[in-house]
Formats: sequence, C-alpha cells, structure tokens
Amino acid sequence: MLRGLGRRWRAVRARDPCDYLALMIRSPRPWVLALGAALALPLGSAAQPLPVDTSQTGWNAPRALDLIRQAQQRRTQSLQDTALLSYRADARAYVYFYLDRRDTGQRNLVKTDQVALEVLWRAPNLAKQRIVGWRNQKSMPTNIHYHIDHLAVVMENFGDEIRIGDGDEVSDVPHPAAPGAEVYYDYRLSDSLSLGLPGAGEPVRVYELQVRPKDFARPAFVGALFVDRREGALVRLDFTFTPASYRDRRLDYVNISLDNGLWKGRFWLPNEQRLEVRRQIPELDIPAGSVIRGSLRVSNYRFNEPLDPVEFAGRPVVLAPEPQRRAFPFEQGIHEELRAEGIGPAVELAEIRRQAMELARNRALSGLSQGLRLRLPAASDVLRYNRSEGAVLGLGVGRPLTPTLNARLHGGWAFGARHAHGKAELRWQRGPLRLGLSGYANQPRDVGVGPVASGAANTLAAFFAGRDYSDLYFAHGAALSARLALSPDWEAFGSLAYEDHDQAERLSGFSVFEGGDSFRGLQPIHDGFFTLGSLGVRRTPTLGLAGWWRGGLWVDGVLPDYSVELGMPGGGLPRPPSVEGRAARLQAELGWGRRWTAGATELELHARGGVTSDQVPLQQTFFLGGRGTVPGFSFREWAGNRYLFGGATLTTDLGSPWMRGRLHANAGAARLYGGNPLRDAPAFRLRGGDGASLGAGVGLVNDLLYLDVHRGLGAGGLWEIVVETSRGFWDFL
Repeated sequence: MLRGLGRRWRAVRARDPCDYLALMIRSPRPWVLALGAALALPLGSAAQPLPVDTSQTGWNAPRALDLIRQAQQRRTQSLQDTALLSYRADARAYVYFYLDRRDTGQRNLVKTDQVALEVLWRAPNLAKQRIVGWRNQKSMPTNIHYHIDHLAVVMENFGDEIRIGDGDEVSDVPHPAAPGAEVYYDYRLSDSLSLGLPGAGEPVRVYELQVRPKDFARPAFVGALFVDRREGALVRLDFTFTPASYRDRRLDYVNISLDNGLWKGRFWLPNEQRLEVRRQIPELDIPAGSVIRGSLRVSNYRFNEPLDPVEFAGRPVVLAPEPQRRAFPFEQGIHEELRAEGIGPAVELAEIRRQAMELARNRALSGLSQGLRLRLPAASDVLRYNRSEGAVLGLGVGRPLTPTLNARLHGGWAFGARHAHGKAELRWQRGPLRLGLSGYANQPRDVGVGPVASGAANTLAAFFAGRDYSDLYFAHGAALSARLALSPDWEAFGSLAYEDHDQAERLSGFSVFEGGDSFRGLQPIHDGFFTLGSLGVRRTPTLGLAGWWRGGLWVDGVLPDYSVELGMPGGGLPRPPSVEGRAARLQAELGWGRRWTAGATELELHARGGVTSDQVPLQQTFFLGGRGTVPGFSFREWAGNRYLFGGATLTTDLGSPWMRGRLHANAGAARLYGGNPLRDAPAFRLRGGDGASLGAGVGLVNDLLYLDVHRGLGAGGLWEIVVETSRGFWDFL
C-alpha cells in the first residue's frame, strides 16, 4: 500500500483534500484512515472535504461505466476535431537490450540504440513516421533486431485493437476504451489526482480507472486508464497483458506505459511512452532472461502545416537512407540517458506489474509455460571440477506451483568424493518481499572472503593448471531466507539456518598440465552442528549510470550453544582446541565508480572489511591474499579476525569494442587478535599479513574476458596472471 501511495503522490502536482480522503476511505486498513485524516486536516483551508460515495468505487459501478463511455465517445470526437488539420513532431527514443537475473538483480547491458523520428499526421487519420537518425553501440556480441514498432510512436493509443511487435508478440487484444469494450472488461474507479502535463497551463484533474478482463483466458489488457475528468480524454495508460495475449511462447511479459500531453488547450497527443519486453527460454528454468526496454519522448509539435497526401504513401513507418541516419546530429550522446537515469523507468514499470497482479487476483500473468521445466542455475551447477569433489555432474527441475510460489529441486553426483548432493527449495514472492525455504545435503561451501573466481574459471584452472581457488567444506541442513526490496536500489536480507558442517578432503590430484602434487592443501574447519543467522542491507546501483556507488552492511555468525571439533583434511594436522559459545562477524563493503565519455574511460574504487568476535569457527575466519583480494601474493596466505582490502581499476578503450586497457592498484591486510584459541597455533598456518600490488591488463570483446598481470610489492610479492570473465557473469558461470 505504501509503495502505491508513494508512486501516486510523486506524480501529483496538486491534490484536493477530498481526493486524499477518497483514497483513504477505500483502504480497509485503519492506520491508512488515520494517515488520511492527518494529511487532510492541514489542507482544509484550501478546499473543504466532500462526501465520498463508496458505492461508486466497486467493479462496474455506474460512475466507472459512465467514465469509460465518456472516454469512448471522446476518442471518436477527437478524430472529427476540425481545428486539428495536421501536425509535425519530433521524437527521440532510446532502446536498451540487456540480460537480467531475477535471483540477484544483476543486469548486463548488451546493446544500446538511439533513434530519431519525424512524425507526420493529417486529418482524418493519415499517419507517417520516418526514422531519420539511428545509431547503436554494443556492449556484448549480439545480432538482435527489433520490431519496428519498438522504435516508433504509438498513435491513437493503439486504436481499437492492441498489437505489439507487428503482431508477432501481442495481437487481438481489445482496447479497453474501444466501442463495446464493456463486453470484455470490468472497470473500477480507483483514484482521483491532478497531473502536471506538457502543453497544459495548469494541472489536469484525472480519474484512475482500473481495468481487468472478464475472462483471463482470453487475450486482454490488465492495468489502468487515467481519464480526464472534464472531457473523458485518455491521459495515460499503464498496463500489461493476460498470458493468452502473447503470440511468442518465449515471452514472459510485456509492460507498457503511455503518456499524452495537452496541446493548444484541446489536442491530446503522444508525449512519452515506455516499453519493457522480457523473454526467456520456455523449456528451461534458468535465472537469466533477455529484456528490451525502450523510452520515447515526442516534442516540437508544429500544427496545421500543409502536408502533401503523397507523403503518407507506403508503410506507416519507414527508414531514411542509411547515410542520412548515420549522419543525423543527435542532441545527446548515445549513453546520455543511461548516464542520467540508468536503463529507464524500472520502478514505474515494476509497479505496473505489481498492480496488475493484484487486479488478476494473483493469477499467472507470465506467458511462459507453467509446467515442469529443466533447471540450470549456473554452468558450474551442471558440470564442475575441483580437488575436493573431483568431477561433478548436476541437474535440476523447477515448477511454478502458483503465480507467487515456485518449487525447485537440484541434485547430482561428485565422482571424486563419491557422494550425492542435492537441494530442495520453495520460493515465494509477492511484491517486494521474497521468502525461501530449503533443505540440502553435501552442499559445497567455501571459506575465506569471496567469491574470488567464477565457477567456470575455477573448473578450467583446476582441470588444466592444477589451481583450485576454493577451500571447500560440506553443509547439510535447512534454511529460511528473506529479501525485501526497500527501493529500486536498496534491499534488506536475512537468513536462519541449522547446519552440520563436514570437512572436505583432497581427493583429486589430476590436472592436464600439472602433476598430482600441484594442488594446495585444504584449509581445515571446525566440524559440528551450527545454528546460523545473518541480517543486512545492500545497495546495488542502477545499470549504466555515469556516476554510481554501491554498498552493503551485514552481520552473520553462530547463535549460542555450540561445541565443535576440528575436521582434518586427510588427518595430516594436529587437533586445535574446540570453541564454544557464540560467534559473530560484521562486514561492510563500498564501491564507487565514474564514467567519462572520452574513450569510455571508467574509474572504479572498491573496499571491503570485517571484524569477528573473539572466538569463531575456522570456516568463519577471514582468509586473504592472491586472486580476488590482493593479487600478487600466495593464495589465502593471510588469515585473521579482522581484515580490510581495497583497490582501484582504471579502464579505457584501446580499440572499441574489441580491446580495453586496464590498470590496477590493490592493498589489503588481515590480523589475528584477542582471545582466539587459534592465534598461537602455528601448525595451522594461520598468520596475519598485509601487502600491496600493481597490475595491468586488457579486456577483450567489451570486457567479457580479461587478462591481467599483477606484481606484489615488498616481501612475499610475486607475479600473478589472472584470466577471468566479467564479474557480472559469475552468477551464470
């Protein structure tokens, strides 16, 4: 409710106090009524509250049906307005194609398109659009081509039938303001508000009219119409579709928002539009999908200029010759909107979907199959190799049980460890809240501060070069997790788990180019049963901004009453003291970045640190050094109860898009302190340390793959080569 109120109030230029009361009276929550009264009282001098007839706010109430009939009539009259003979206008569009991962919120930009259009209209209903400017820039290799209507202005609010993607994506959807649409839809008066619009001298009073289909099994509109209170003109449309509307079985959803402006005090014409189309392979339950997100603005209207009917011949949207499109003098850079706003109005489009789910009474609104699907969380969940498990094969399945509840099952076999592993999970999500309940056995966990390498890179390094960048132990137990989106950038998270931890052993010594003794020994852990908890907040910046920052603060640890012993890899080390009581870790991270247009130069700074209580299990000790923390030193040669590391990376184009130069500086330290029983146990090779390093390298194909060389400075420093993929893809690998 608060998110809905926040969205509406941000859009309001001026509200009548009675509008606040009308909104509050429709809420069943007592605290909302109290809030409404508090907001209305100070405004009483501006306008007196009017009685609200709550009988007019139900589905298909007389007032709602009167409004939709007024909107239908107004659409017909607008085509007959003799004061509007013709117009020209200019439009500018940005279209972004990116990959998203819902589990983590990670997004990877693939391609950006910038488009300039000339828009022509002549009475009674001739329309023509000419794409006079078009350029694009790829951040990753792709051969995607857009439907032409993804780049063009929506005219007449789609007409009486809504089609998307030239009918290949959505078709046969009756417009809710088309003549006779009451046969297909239910309408409900939801809100009354005032909007500041371009071309209007003063705020325009509108009604929000919610729309849902009578039959969700048919192609239909689900969303809201914003109707001018005076004339019934359509001011805005926010909507998505029923699953039956989608013609492409790979479509997850299509979200659309259309805004109209009031020109010359009487002409309602296109002003701004936003589109989001998400696809995913329907047979697979994978965390990644592809998203097309577009934003378009129309401006510089010129009315009643002479237009030759010949100009409207042919297709409604045409391309100017390619040399002309390439030479078009765009007013802004191709990444200007991206740097200022990110990839577009993510919050608003997500809000459209949330409200549509409420209107659908939590029916499925995804066009993807709701049956059993093959689950592939990441490449290393299907195939991986390391010295503790040997070769591992895995596979999973997933199935939506309801529109908000999903069941997932994943399992496999570790050939070196000769054991099965598996995980069963239920995940529930509604609005900003996501809950997960899981049970698992032989789940590999890594000690240290990580992750320090992608799963695929670690597999290749272990198999070919005898370099395993993990120190595993195995967890068996159950966990409850929660995530709450506090804003587009911020989220809170927490978990509670009961687990049995078992030390892994070095079971495989095979590598293609190195002998069997090339693998490091494993870090020991404390075996035993633990009740674990975590709580924190995290900020993830919007993709593409010129200046950004990220951060996080979290606490985790072992709840009281545990007593554990050390599990020894291969029995090669003496037993240290057991630890008892409670243990906690507090950690924080901070990142800052800045991009400049010249050479697409980017500077990124990052830092991370943490501290623990006096006694912690070994697996909760911090291990630093080498790849992923301070490259240029032996891997995880430092350990401690407190740590701090950070660095700076400067990148710039050397030959876009194939090569970028990279410069690095890193430093870090780990320290043992206090009453830790492991402090004076040199047999366990736990010692504090610190160091700094410098490095340089190249990023290949838009930084999808990079090769860096680092040199540690001072005692213990060495040369280290790091070959890795872009960190944004680690969740997929």
